[in-house]
Amino acid sequence: MRRRGSTWLRALALAALLSSPGAARARKDFPDAIATALEGPNPAHTPPCSVCHLGGKTSGATVFTPFAWAMRLRGLDGTPASAATAIVRVRGDHVDSDGDGVYDADEIVAGSDPNNAGVATDLQDPHLGCRLGGGTRAGSLGAASAIAALALIRRRGRSAK
Repeated sequence: MRRRGSTWLRALALAALLSSPGAARARKDFPDAIATALEGPNPAHTPPCSVCHLGGKTSGATVFTPFAWAMRLRGLDGTPASAATAIVRVRGDHVDSDGDGVYDADEIVAGSDPNNAGVATDLQDPHLGCRLGGGTRAGSLGAASAIAALALIRRRGRSAK
């Protein structure tokens, strides 16, 4: 006879596995594209994802810092190539997102945060890399799969009785 608790434990473990965000999707393409566009093939400073993403969460749904809005207004569309194009436009437009008198592109090159005057960007890096796309579709798929798995396990348990 199977214990009911062990079935639910397995179901919860499966749900957690299926609904967890994929760390393998984390990417550094966007910061690398920005750094390369500003400094060439061997940049001294690659910006952390936190210059664009809020709260250390790296998905398309968190690209809402002042610097990110400046990038969006200049063509950032979710591809590394658009990040390179947008940062060149930010530099050309002399954008200063935090109003400290230092242009955003110069702050990236210097390793400071274009969103906060006098803050070093390396203090805010979530160390996850930027994610390609919004990430919400994968999370929704994982959650839907987890719910379906729980329903099947529960149904199977009922039919065994």
